[in-house]
Amino acid sequence: MLNFEFPGGIKIDNPYPIERVEIIQAPLPTSVVLPLQQRIGEEAKPCVKVGDRVLTGQVIAQTEDAFCVPIHASISGTVSAIDKQLIPHKSGLKSTCISIDSDGKDEWISEQGCGQDFLHCDRQTMIDYIQKSGIVGLGGAGFPSHTKLSKAFDCHTLIINGTECEPGIMCDDALMQHHAREVIRGVEILLHITGAQKAIIAIEDDKHEAYQSLLMFNHNARISIQQLPTKYTSGAEKLLIKALLSIEIPSGGFAADSGVVCQNVSSTKAIYDAVIDQRPLVSRIVTVTGNALSPINVEVRLGASFEHIINLTDVNNKAHDYRMGGMMMGVDIDTIHMPICKITNCIFVNNKTQKHIAQECIRCNSCNPVCPIGLLPQQLYWHAKSENVEKCIDYSLMDCIECACCSYVCPSHIDLVSYFSFAKALCKKQTAEQHKIDIARERFEFREYRLERNKQERAEMMAAKKQALKEKMAKDKDKNQEQKDKIAQAMARVKKSKEDNA
Repeated sequence: MLNFEFPGGIKIDNPYPIERVEIIQAPLPTSVVLPLQQRIGEEAKPCVKVGDRVLTGQVIAQTEDAFCVPIHASISGTVSAIDKQLIPHKSGLKSTCISIDSDGKDEWISEQGCGQDFLHCDRQTMIDYIQKSGIVGLGGAGFPSHTKLSKAFDCHTLIINGTECEPGIMCDDALMQHHAREVIRGVEILLHITGAQKAIIAIEDDKHEAYQSLLMFNHNARISIQQLPTKYTSGAEKLLIKALLSIEIPSGGFAADSGVVCQNVSSTKAIYDAVIDQRPLVSRIVTVTGNALSPINVEVRLGASFEHIINLTDVNNKAHDYRMGGMMMGVDIDTIHMPICKITNCIFVNNKTQKHIAQECIRCNSCNPVCPIGLLPQQLYWHAKSENVEKCIDYSLMDCIECACCSYVCPSHIDLVSYFSFAKALCKKQTAEQHKIDIARERFEFREYRLERNKQERAEMMAAKKQALKEKMAKDKDKNQEQKDKIAQAMARVKKSKEDNA
C-alpha cells in the first residue's frame, strides 16, 4: 500500500501564515511591460509597432517555433515602446519587451473556444486553443502546456499538481478554494484531451479548505483528490509520480514515456478559461508575502510591476530584500520595478538583514539525507568547487533539481545549490565546446579524406590515361607496321612486274 511518501526532503512550516486565504483583484495597471523572451524557446517577434492600439487578449508577438506560445496584450491601450528592459531573471540581463499604456477601457478582443460543450471538440482543436491562449506551466517551470499534451498518446493517469510545496506560497491554495468548480472542469477537459483513464488532484494535507472545496464540486468518478504529507519538495514531478503511483521515472526520462501527464493546478484553471470562456492567459494569482508586510494573494494582469501589487498591502518603511518565486528555489531581485510574468507565483518582501557568511565545509553529512533525489551533495560540492565536471557527472549532477534542501540544512551556510548550478552551466559549456571541436575535427578529417581521395582518383585517372596511351601507341605501331608491310608488298609487286616486262 502506498504511503505517499518519498525519501529526503524537509518539513518547513509557512513562515508567514494567515488566518484566511483570499484573492484580491488588483486594479487595472496604468501600463504593462510584456517580455518577449519566454521561459523556454526562442524570443517572440513583435507583430505590432509603436503607436498601435491593441485590445486585451490580442496577440502582440509570436514565433514560428511550434514549441512556443504567443504573447497577448494584458490590457487595452497603445503600444508605447518596444525595447530592451530589465526582467525578473537570475541572469540580470535585459530582454526585448513591449510596453503598453492603458486606455482605462479594458476592451477585449473577441476569441473563439469550444464552450461548455467541449466533449464535441476533437483533441487537436482543443490543444490548438491552449497554444493560442498562451498557456504554460504556471507553477514556475513555464513549460508550454500544449507541447506536453501533444505527446500524451498513451496516457493512463493525469496528475494535477496542487501541492505548492514551497513554504510561503499560497496562490494555488487560494485558487483551489475560490475556483474549485473551474479546476474540476479543467481536469475534465484534460481527461478528454489526454484520454487518461483517471485523474488525481494532489494536494498537501495542510490545505483543508481547498481540499473541501474540491470535494464539494467533484462529481466525476474518474477524478480523485489525494492528500499528501506536507513536505518540501513534494511538488517535484518525478517525486510526485513516485509517491502517488509508485512509478519511478528513470534518469533523463519523461513522465509521458510512462503514461503519465502532470499539470499544475493554475495551468488547469487557465486551460478551462481558454477552452470554455475563450480567454487567453493575461492574468494570474500572485502571493505577496514576507515579514515586511501582511501576506495577500492578488490576481493581477501580466506585465504589471511588482510595485503595483506590493503597494496593495501594508508594507513597512524599512529597507527590504526582494525575492521572486519560492524562498527555496526563487531568485533574488534588486528592484520591484520589474514586470510580473507567467511564472511569477510569489514575491517575498522581507526586512533587509545581514546574510550569513559561508564557512568551510565541516563534513557533517547533514546535506546527504535530505536530498529527495538520493544524491550525495557533499561529494558534488567538492567536485563542483574544483570544477571537476567529469566527477560531477559521475555523481549524477544532472539529476539535481536544485531544490536547495542541502543548502537549507547546511550549518556552514554554504550555498550548495549555486555550486551545482555553476557546475551544470560549466558542463553545458564544455559540452557545447566539445561539440564544436568534434565538428571541426570531423570537417578536418573529411577534408583530409577528400584530398586523399582526390589524390588517389587523380593517380588512378593518370594511370588509366597512361595505360590507354600505351595501348593506343601499341595499336598505332601495329597499324604502321601493317601499312609498311602493304607498301613493301606493293613495291615488290611493282618490281616483279618490271622484271617480267624487261
